[in-house]
Amino acid sequence: MLSSFREVMTKGPAKILTAGVMLLLSGSFALWGVEGWLQGRSNSDVATVGGSTISANTFSEAYRARTLQITRATGKAVTPDIARAFGLDKQVLNGLISEKAMEVQAAKLGLGLDQQTTVQTVMNDPDFQVTAPGKPPVFDANAFRQMLENNGMNEEMFFTRQREVYIRGQIDQGLTAGGPVPQALLQAAARYEQEKRNTSYFVLPQSSVGDIAPPDTAALQTYYDENKGAFRTKELRSLSYILVTPAELSGRATVTDADVQAAFEKNKAGSAALEQRTVEQIAFPSPDEAKAAAARIASGQITFEGLVSERKLKPEDIDLGTVSKRQLSDQKIADAAFALKEGATSDAVQGNLANVIVKVTKIVDAKTVLRGELERQRASEAAKNLRDAIEDERMGGAPLKDIAAKLKLKAVTLPPVDAQGRDAEGKPVAVPLATQVLPALFTAEPGSDPEAVDGRDEGLMWFSLDTVVPARDRTLDEAKNEVIAAWTADQKVAKLKEKADQLVTQLQGGKSLDEVAKGLNLQVTPAWDLTRNGQGQPVPPAVVTAVFATPLKGFGTALAANGTDRIIFHVEDNVIPELDAKAPQTEALSKQLATGISQDLMTEYVKKVEDQLGVAINQTNVDRVVGTGSL
Repeated sequence: MLSSFREVMTKGPAKILTAGVMLLLSGSFALWGVEGWLQGRSNSDVATVGGSTISANTFSEAYRARTLQITRATGKAVTPDIARAFGLDKQVLNGLISEKAMEVQAAKLGLGLDQQTTVQTVMNDPDFQVTAPGKPPVFDANAFRQMLENNGMNEEMFFTRQREVYIRGQIDQGLTAGGPVPQALLQAAARYEQEKRNTSYFVLPQSSVGDIAPPDTAALQTYYDENKGAFRTKELRSLSYILVTPAELSGRATVTDADVQAAFEKNKAGSAALEQRTVEQIAFPSPDEAKAAAARIASGQITFEGLVSERKLKPEDIDLGTVSKRQLSDQKIADAAFALKEGATSDAVQGNLANVIVKVTKIVDAKTVLRGELERQRASEAAKNLRDAIEDERMGGAPLKDIAAKLKLKAVTLPPVDAQGRDAEGKPVAVPLATQVLPALFTAEPGSDPEAVDGRDEGLMWFSLDTVVPARDRTLDEAKNEVIAAWTADQKVAKLKEKADQLVTQLQGGKSLDEVAKGLNLQVTPAWDLTRNGQGQPVPPAVVTAVFATPLKGFGTALAANGTDRIIFHVEDNVIPELDAKAPQTEALSKQLATGISQDLMTEYVKKVEDQLGVAINQTNVDRVVGTGSL
């Protein structure tokens, strides 16, 4: 958990700094209503930069979003304790301070971001576009919404990030002015990155140190006292919940045959056009080829599927999907497809853009489609009504079990679980929508009213935090077996390291790697062309690092990939390619160095601006946001 958390902590959320304001592109939000809503909340501030403030609300939202990003990336809930241990609160606050400093500085410099440019940038971003054959790329609002959701962002936060990107870009251009990378720096970096080393090694297994005698009482007590935190119990929290599934909503949104008939009769022409067909097509370069292929099918020489195989077409090459007639843009192909019976194949059709043969594999009659639309509509209405009813009851202070009884729903109470969804004995507990609920549960304050969790196809869930069982230190007697196991493992690691160091001393004294390995009945293995940053190398990264930290012709040791054995290696020689300025890897390295120089200059500039403006942090309000979990 901690290793994956640490990895994600070093990375920014994808696309946060390359997109713009969601609401300017979608009518389903109200960006300009967000500001007023935030102003209606607490006016407490966590920091002041040059007289401009950062509100506790802004910090809370950013902190919560970053926590959710890490949770989604690692698949593990991030508790407040873990977040504070890794300094997440400081990272988020420092980022907001830098943004605010740039905002103030931009105003002084007369820099800004116009609304139209923001919209156009997002709409032109390839990551938010979809393409169709013969048509230019168009903006995909769904992809944009998904990005926003994946990064735990709201509209105000996203707008702030995008504005910051533009401002930083304008200032950055002024700072760096696209200057070339110094040749000496490029040569040194290329030498460092492209150097290759050849080694030989053998694996010294942990079993070579033999059995470890059990610790005496004093040694065990000392080890426990020095590592007491490793044996603490985890904080546990219990919850009650109401989960409303799509099946539950469907049961509250029944559609009868009479309902379907009434809707059909109300608009016969429009309803009849709802019929859908699953259509496949094979395209041909010319009308003659299409006619010849159709004749072969008609005579029984080959089937439609046989023709697909003969022409080596993939499923996506022939699939037009399940569509209504008006969804097929080529009217001639649409007419042909909707004149066929289910399972039938058409004659050659000369469409507007292609000569094709089409086949209908399935027909969904108009009333069936209409029923589905009515069911979705009524399910949506049922969901809205149910959500409103539950929220009204919660605002009135009713407990979930009473709400469930009143609305004929099921309330479930779970035993206390930790942030990973395990009970006090470490056994997994089935927590619905766990990846969303557990982070919310462990950032909720006792007595608070957490927001509903929308699991989409998995359902809609309301929950309450019932009890909190604080983490505590276990006594030595409680954790004795675990303490002994941990002490033994550490002893084996230490003794193996000691033995490996002794072997390296023998090698440095003149013995060969083969001689030492043979004395231990171990096999020497070559590992050629190791590079500092290479992928898929024959030895783990820890060994690669040690190899490049060891002088040529020298010997060394490092942990094996399993984390218990050790590798003893000999650095035999190295190769440093001459710098080729036109090589793709050199050009890529040059761009990377230019980016690094630019970022370093920007970092120093931001620090200077912050020093000039002055920064004041209200640690009490910061602790209140982080400590109480009111995210």
